[in-house]
Amino acid sequence: MLTQAGVTTVLLARRIDITMLRDSRSPVCSPVRLPAGVLGRDYLKYSQLSVADELFAREFLDNAALEEAMTAIGCGSMRAARPAMKVFFDGCKFWLAGHFHRYEAARRLGARHQEFWCEIQPGSKGDTLRYASTRAASFTRVRYDPSTSAG
Repeated sequence: MLTQAGVTTVLLARRIDITMLRDSRSPVCSPVRLPAGVLGRDYLKYSQLSVADELFAREFLDNAALEEAMTAIGCGSMRAARPAMKVFFDGCKFWLAGHFHRYEAARRLGARHQEFWCEIQPGSKGDTLRYASTRAASFTRVRYDPSTSAG
């Protein structure tokens, strides 16, 4: 065990170094990995999700998808909905980055207990905004590109 300026480094037999703060009992989390206990894919409840105000605009919602999500919540099948909702975790909040129609359906139905299958990645609110805006831009190009329409 090496001690230097308030930081203790533990050398393990497998040659993996774990840096620990002197006052801490757990390793310092690497910014590129999720903290222990936060899985890459897991269920999150409606109340655990945060949505950036910049993203939660009505124009991002597809009415057909919203109606389908409301039906799924009503019949109890939303928990099985795939693909997983994209979520970024900044160490404090789970920022929703995709499938806003499912979140809005739960909000409209008052289903605060609703669980969603989520793909959780480490990232900030800014990462969420970049991801969602990139997805929205590509969706807009694909959906409204006149060169792809017949006639």
